[in-house]
Amino acid sequence: MSDSQGSPGNFNFGIRRLVLVDSAGFCYVEIPVDNHGLILGPGNLGKSSLLNSLRLFLLPENNFKNSRKKFAFRNASAGSFYTNEESYQHYFPSQFSFLIMEAENPAGVHCQILYRDSASQLSYGRAFVPVGYDQLRPLFWDGNDEDGIGQAVPELSFSRLSEKLKKLSKETRFVNDPAKLKQMLYSSELMNADAVRYSVLPLGESDERRVQSLRTLILLLFEMKADDQAMSNAVASIIEADKKFADDAFDFNIDDFLNRHDQLKQQQTQLTRIEKERSRFEKLQKDYQAYQTLLRSQHDFAAFRDGVSHALQDIGARRKAAVEAFNEQNETLRHVLQALKKLEQDASGLKGEIRSADRRIKQAEQNQKDGELLLSQYGDNTLQEIEDIQKEELDGKKGHLAALKSAAQAEIRLEQIQKKKQELERKLESLKERESKQHWQLQNQLDEATAAPLRAVDPRLVMASPGQDLDADSKAAIEAFARLFVPTDKGFDWFDAEFQAQPARQTDFAEQRRHIEGELHGLEKERAELADTANQEHDRPRLIERTEKEIRAIEKDLDTLSRYPAAATTLRDATDEKQAAEEQLAKLEEQARLEQEKQDAVQQKAAKARAEKERIEERERELAGLSRSVGTVEHRFPHLKAVEAEQPLDIEQVSVAAFDDLQTQLDDLEERRRSILDHLRQFVYLGIHEDTEGELQKDSPASSAIRETFKGLSDLFAGMAERWNVLEQQVGIHNETVASYRQALKSNHEHIARFEAQLNRELEGVRINDLVEIRVDIHTDPKFRNLVEEANNIDPYGNQLQSDAFYDRLRVFVADFFGEGGSKRLTMDKVITGISYRTRKENATSLDKKGQSTSTTALINLELVYRLLKRVLYPGVQLSFPMVLDELASVDISQMPSLLERLRNQGFNLFSAATHSASAEVIYLIGRHLEVGQMRTAKPYSPQRTLVFWGGAEGFTNGEAMSHWADQTQASLMEPVDE
Repeated sequence: MSDSQGSPGNFNFGIRRLVLVDSAGFCYVEIPVDNHGLILGPGNLGKSSLLNSLRLFLLPENNFKNSRKKFAFRNASAGSFYTNEESYQHYFPSQFSFLIMEAENPAGVHCQILYRDSASQLSYGRAFVPVGYDQLRPLFWDGNDEDGIGQAVPELSFSRLSEKLKKLSKETRFVNDPAKLKQMLYSSELMNADAVRYSVLPLGESDERRVQSLRTLILLLFEMKADDQAMSNAVASIIEADKKFADDAFDFNIDDFLNRHDQLKQQQTQLTRIEKERSRFEKLQKDYQAYQTLLRSQHDFAAFRDGVSHALQDIGARRKAAVEAFNEQNETLRHVLQALKKLEQDASGLKGEIRSADRRIKQAEQNQKDGELLLSQYGDNTLQEIEDIQKEELDGKKGHLAALKSAAQAEIRLEQIQKKKQELERKLESLKERESKQHWQLQNQLDEATAAPLRAVDPRLVMASPGQDLDADSKAAIEAFARLFVPTDKGFDWFDAEFQAQPARQTDFAEQRRHIEGELHGLEKERAELADTANQEHDRPRLIERTEKEIRAIEKDLDTLSRYPAAATTLRDATDEKQAAEEQLAKLEEQARLEQEKQDAVQQKAAKARAEKERIEERERELAGLSRSVGTVEHRFPHLKAVEAEQPLDIEQVSVAAFDDLQTQLDDLEERRRSILDHLRQFVYLGIHEDTEGELQKDSPASSAIRETFKGLSDLFAGMAERWNVLEQQVGIHNETVASYRQALKSNHEHIARFEAQLNRELEGVRINDLVEIRVDIHTDPKFRNLVEEANNIDPYGNQLQSDAFYDRLRVFVADFFGEGGSKRLTMDKVITGISYRTRKENATSLDKKGQSTSTTALINLELVYRLLKRVLYPGVQLSFPMVLDELASVDISQMPSLLERLRNQGFNLFSAATHSASAEVIYLIGRHLEVGQMRTAKPYSPQRTLVFWGGAEGFTNGEAMSHWADQTQASLMEPVDE
């Protein structure tokens, strides 16, 4: 970069034109930036956004994430920064949004095109094409409409655009990678046209520090204010970038430094604390040796435990055998007792049968006697006939009783008597007829073999009379039927039915006649009685009582009659049963005597089996008690459950006495164990041993945990000498860091002073307005200066840590310098707190620290930025670069010509935005102005954005050739006007 613009040997890099398509509130805007210019338009139109968009082209970014740090788009009205989303949507609101920058360099003219990239959120892409924008304009804007304003290109899209760009040149590039962008934008290989083709700001060195410095300066160029902090940040960045080696970078992490000291201090404190506990460890070591000797009792306990288990298994088998023998004898005895009991029960049952048979014999004899007495009263009538007579008489008596109790029933009964009398009279006539035919009865016409089975079924069958001799067929049919009955001892079988044999007898017609006549007489007597009773009511109760007695007598006779047929059979059966029972009883009594003798023998064997079983059970109870005692010990000492025995104790040696001896040894072992645990836990408490799993804090830690902890402590105390040696070495290394830290503080402090001196040497002879001498003062934080002095007073060499006082002062510095929270990294931008100027006017004898006017300060800042930018850029590079000055109104109008001239000589083109209220003198002095709010298109890309500006700036030539400053697109506008 040179003070002489366009001198031979310079390499010119410049930005010629800026174009926004459907972006920043505009439909289409095309602004030349290769000369001074003033953008005019209504307020809040987006004028500043136009020039601020240049940051997107000049910085190697591909998205709006963390846009405040990357681009610093400021919302001046709100006094804050725009968010990522707000910034992105402002410049890339739609798929038609494109930003184009036309630039030139030694390789020629090229355009850089930014487009909305849908690959990821908030991202944008870049295209580079080695042609001027005049060739690209038809791709973005159609200017051939009737009113000359132009209209949107309907088919505009990135896909179509990329195809056309590739056709324009094979050197077209699409790049999104930030590393590649840095290489292209900041390339300084000026003799290599391909390498420098798309370079905009060639850096002297392309390391990250130079890029960061350039970023800071670019942001200053777009926001040139009298901002001391912004300028100090730029100076800090340049100082860092100006260092010859990357290792010289001032980026000191005090937190890491202090943390390392704290670690070493903790190690030293820990080793000292461990040494103080050596006597405790020696006592622990002695106790542990005794403990190891007593550990054998745990295996003896395991052997005893297994011995008890085996003894229980053995005694269990023996008890099972004894119980089986005892149960076998008991079972035999039970069977004997059951047999005796069964015999007694059987004997008792037989005696009961005998008593029952006696009762049945007595009852059968009485029934037989009563029945025969009753039968004697009815002559030759059969049992069925007698039963029918009795039932008929019973029905009559019941009807008579009902008639005595009710007049209505009396009437009914009288009618029944009359009907009955008529029926008996008919029976009497029939009896006479039968009597005349009795010699034709079947029993008189059939032989006994045929008549006997019929008589057994019903005697009336053979007493029936056909009134004549049987013909041969009838007689043969009756005989064939009779042969179907099978004769038996007691009668005849009809298939599975039995019929008792009945004796042959003749019908007593005289007796039947007397019976019928007696019934007729009784009916007449009853009729007369009922008739008389109706007139003599006082006799009715007596007659009712008499009738009821007669009914009961008849019912009793019917009962006697029903028992009589079975009386003889019952008597015979009961007698037989009694005799059989008496014989069986005698046999049972003999069996009972033999079983009693067997019982006595079995009871003796059972008593011996019981004694053996009880002896074994006693031993089993003893072993069970020992087993519970073993469980109690394991409950007290849970770790014993995991101990295994080499061989179980012999069964014969398992005893209460052996267990008591073993328990005493275990108690002694546990006492030693607790003593050891107290020591180990104390080591944990003191922080000498780390019990991460908390094993030692358990009620009964495993022996392995005790063993491993003791081993760890043994190794710890055995290796103390080596640890002291290692600590000394680490302290030595840390002290070397202290030395390097001290040197870094000192060298950076000196570097700042040298940089300040270099800047002041470069400013010698620089005159700004009425100032003939300007000096820059770079201010560093006083706390930093004190820290440098403090570091110079320490001796960092040796194997001992620095004093606590030094680190305490360092911590105080950190607390005061950085405050609460945040990073504790000491960097150049935190050390340099500000920039101030000392100036001297002509004829003054000394430098004045008093502040200058806003415009003068801006000019000084500009001079400083120019000097700083020269340090970053490649030597010999000449820029034509826009510089934004928002505070144009604050510049003294008298200083405007010198400001514009100085900017032009330094390669800057002033650009500022103003409303139409800007003074005509300012517009005239700047020379060119752009009215960006006058035209709107009827056919925009988006209805929200219709503003259009293109065709170049307006202004005054000041006698210069039009080609010196006018845009080539204005040629048509400069033709003579036909007045």
